[in-house]
Amino acid sequence: MNDYGRLVDANTIQFRRHFDADVETVWAFLIDPEKRKRWFGGGETDARVGGRIVLEFDHRRLSDTPPPEKYADQETDRFEGEILACEPLRRLVFTWPEEEGEGTRVEIDLSEADGGGTDLVLTHRGLGSAEFRIGALAGWHAHFDLLDDIFAGIDPRDFWTRHMALEDHYGEVG
Repeated sequence: MNDYGRLVDANTIQFRRHFDADVETVWAFLIDPEKRKRWFGGGETDARVGGRIVLEFDHRRLSDTPPPEKYADQETDRFEGEILACEPLRRLVFTWPEEEGEGTRVEIDLSEADGGGTDLVLTHRGLGSAEFRIGALAGWHAHFDLLDDIFAGIDPRDFWTRHMALEDHYGEVG
């Protein structure tokens, strides 16, 4: 598996990541707000179809580096989506409302990997502009790197430093 995301079509990105943790642990880091805020965003999760997922981002918790100017207003942010599919230990699908356009859809599929660990496939649909796609690619990638660091038992890297390097990379390739 390659850690880098890819463009599936003009509005869709996808990641295929392997984590050295069992499916139960990876699932807990997706659903449990206290665990999820360590690598992504906390917030309530009503883990059922029709339930609500709240993503409360506080990047100050994930980075000692201040956000770049273009993200200064997003150092803390809150999104509320609806859970469209929830199959514990296997699949989570939710809406991600956006200020631009109608919103997006995030699909996360988990499976036990041959040889141990968990394979994760994330597909994020409805990303309208190139700038939005590049930011989403860099964001998901940097957040997954933090999760990987947690599972490896090492200090997570600095989110904004990693995000900006990845944004430069994704801007060049795509």
